Amino acid sequence: MEKRAFTYVALALLVWAICGTTIAGYYFIQYGIYRNEYRTLVTDFNVLSGAMGNLSSIMESLSLRVNLLISYSNGTLVWYNKTALPVGSTAFTAIMWVANVEYKDYGQELGILVTSVNGLASNSSQGWFYWYLNTANSTWVSPDYSCAKYILHRGDIIAFAYESYATWPPSPPT
Repeated sequence: MEKRAFTYVALALLVWAICGTTIAGYYFIQYGIYRNEYRTLVTDFNVLSGAMGNLSSIMESLSLRVNLLISYSNGTLVWYNKTALPVGSTAFTAIMWVANVEYKDYGQELGILVTSVNGLASNSSQGWFYWYLNTANSTWVSPDYSCAKYILHRGDIIAFAYESYATWPPSPPT
């Protein structure tokens, strides 16, 4: 009987050792697989982070930021600072980006005339003019061509002002 009990105990220990070793081996292999996946993930994350930094600089190179003022005749001034626009945008693009605008297109020769901004429409005595700030001497300049022809540059400051036709040239925005 003792020999039989010893055999059963030895057999049970052997089965336990084999099962334990198999399970330990399985988890060791799984640990190696997950460790490699984690390293790959960290490497991919670092590559992606670098790419996102590059993407950010690429996007920044494809866009520009301008400051835009809308001056209503009642003294209300509304600034849209650091407005992001695609490179190659015009003053017309900028006003269309920030406001509800109506306009009349006079073709390639004369360009576009803004006739209404946010519901305030031009009439026989007042209309919309656009300006850009000459930063060299801090003066507002009213170009003699369409706002759709004025190409914006990074950091430009432009204004659309509702002014009277009675005074020519119209007063710069304040």
